[in-house]
Amino acid sequence: MKRDLFRRYVWLVDIVRHAKKIQFEEIADCWMESALNDDHSPLALRTFHNHRHAIEDLFGIKITCDRGDHNRYYIQDNQHNETNLKLWMLQTLGYSDIEEAIGDISRSMILNECPDNKFGLHVIIEAIRHNKLLKVVYSVPTSDNKISLSIAPYCIRCWQGRWVLSGVDSETGIAHSFYLDRLRHISITDTDYTLPEGFDAEKWLNGSIGSDINPKAKPEIVRLKISGDTRDKVRTLPLHTTQKEVLTNSEFSVFEYCILPGKDFIRTVLSHGTDNEVIYPPHLREEIGAKLKSIAEKYSSESGHEYSHLV
Repeated sequence: MKRDLFRRYVWLVDIVRHAKKIQFEEIADCWMESALNDDHSPLALRTFHNHRHAIEDLFGIKITCDRGDHNRYYIQDNQHNETNLKLWMLQTLGYSDIEEAIGDISRSMILNECPDNKFGLHVIIEAIRHNKLLKVVYSVPTSDNKISLSIAPYCIRCWQGRWVLSGVDSETGIAHSFYLDRLRHISITDTDYTLPEGFDAEKWLNGSIGSDINPKAKPEIVRLKISGDTRDKVRTLPLHTTQKEVLTNSEFSVFEYCILPGKDFIRTVLSHGTDNEVIYPPHLREEIGAKLKSIAEKYSSESGHEYSHLV
């Protein structure tokens, strides 16, 4: 396949995905402004349909026309989240020729140093594909000890830009989740495992956020009162798939979730500072209130003075 044609496929998928629903005329207008359209040639309807069918044949992504909604086009999803995965992979491949894509703009790009979030990702995918156990080694917090586990990989997901592996200890049956960038070692073994019959990753994760996991626990209703810039951020990047905006006014909104409010959720709430307030349930409000009180005590005490010589 010609590289320019591939880029056009990626461009078309991206336009439709971001628009949610869009008419052909709007797509044609976007094409006239696209950097891929060097000669500013119009997008013919026949060419659009050829691209649409090629995208379905090559990548399994269906761009469907809703004739009952003014002939608007949208990406048809499925119940197993396969479409989202295909979209991510297609867009990732769209920048496989990264050197040419960056070109002379490298002087205008600043990248923060961060762990390689892709560490071990291909190993996990192969293990899940072939139902093989993984050997996982991670460090114990506040110590120099390391723990090695034999994990049956049940699923992987990306949360807030970090990959999370979730699975079950093959010896104890206890569920675990790991951020890939925190692992010391991961490798595939020759030992087989079997997923539970009718396994569904979303149901198994059962309202968990980040690396929090407890498949046996029942999710609960949590309501957050969010204001300021954080409200727009949460609208754009929901904390969980169950997020609902149940109350809105000029000053704040109340968002409702059905989740397991574990450590990662609490860290997220605290990271939003004064823009965020837990209003339900009472036990979570009290727990976060106690943590905020502990933080306030640290800054109001004299404990920091012992390090004043470092200033």
